[in-house]
Amino acid sequence: MDVVQQVGTYVGAASLVGLAIFVPLFLSQARDIRRLRVWSEREPEAAEHAVEAAIATARVAQQAAVARATGAAEATRAEVRAAARDATAMSRSPAARVAADRPATTRITAERAALSQPTWRRWLSRGPDTRQLMWIVGGVFALGLAVALISLQLAGDGDGAPEAPEPTVEEAGVVKADVDVAVLNGTAVPGLAAKVGDDVDTSGYALGAVTNSDVPADESMVLFERGHEDEARAVARDLGIDGVDLIDSESSALADGADVVVIAGEDRAQF
Repeated sequence: MDVVQQVGTYVGAASLVGLAIFVPLFLSQARDIRRLRVWSEREPEAAEHAVEAAIATARVAQQAAVARATGAAEATRAEVRAAARDATAMSRSPAARVAADRPATTRITAERAALSQPTWRRWLSRGPDTRQLMWIVGGVFALGLAVALISLQLAGDGDGAPEAPEPTVEEAGVVKADVDVAVLNGTAVPGLAAKVGDDVDTSGYALGAVTNSDVPADESMVLFERGHEDEARAVARDLGIDGVDLIDSESSALADGADVVVIAGEDRAQF
């Protein structure tokens, strides 16, 4: 009876120890199960995806195994064919083996003949590679550019010195030294007529009378006697005056017989 009690005590203690170990495992399993349930609720198709992934993995493994087996079988068949060829070759007579090797001998002879040809002939038969083709194109381009430059230089040398520009309508037939230009001061600025007269003289014209005008002028004008319009336009261009017109009787009287009359206006006083 005492033994039964002692055994019961030991069994109860062991049961308590087992329960103490089992309880944390149970709690851990319960927590994992709850996580799985939450995960399955959030991802309802996850299980199907996992199954498909497992099937795909198994299929890939199966294909790899089939490929390895097929490769091994091909290697085995290749070895068998090689062994059969070797056995057949060994069973032939020397004359048969020489006859079988004749294509190789012919090929070696052809290669030797090709090597004995000149380099340029081998290059033509083989054709240029990409790098050589680029060099050829660059050389042709440089040669064409050099020919074009030489042609332009020869053409320039053949033409000689550049021709002088043709005279405009105002310059045609105008000899500045033969044009008598009078200057009238149409402002109250003293010495303006003399200043414009210096410009006329510097431009190469013959300076005539330099005096004051009876009529004030805001804008400078160039007046001309009949038949001297070209000379008047040439003077206006050289002095930077826009207005050109036929001379009036008052200005003609003050010009003292000049062909062209320059009336200096207020705009000229600002220079």
